[in-house]
Amino acid sequence: MGIKSKIQGTSDFIKVVASSRKKDVSFLKEILESKEIVFLKTDSIAILIKKKGESKKFFEAFDKITCEGYDLKSQEPITDPIPKLNIALGYIFYFQNKKYIT
Repeated sequence: MGIKSKIQGTSDFIKVVASSRKKDVSFLKEILESKEIVFLKTDSIAILIKKKGESKKFFEAFDKITCEGYDLKSQEPITDPIPKLNIALGYIFYFQNKKYIT
C-alpha cells in the first residue's frame, strides 16, 4: 500500500465530507430563509424554527402546536456552518403528535 493509494483514499473521503457539508448548508439556508415559524407539520410530526428576534411569534406557534396534541421531543441549535465558529443562529424544535406515541 503506497502513498498514492493513501492519497487517493483521502481524496475520496474529502469529496464525501464536502458533499455532505454542502447538503447541510443548503438545508440550513432553506430553514433560515423560511418566513414561517412552523417549518413542517404533518399528522404525526411538527418542526418549529425559532430565530433571533421572533420569540413572541414562536411562543404563539408553540402554544398552538401543543394545544393540537403535539409533544416536544427534542431541540437543537442552528449553528453557523463554518467549523469552529459556534454561533447559534436559531433553534429547531421537534414535536410528535401524542396520538402516535405508544
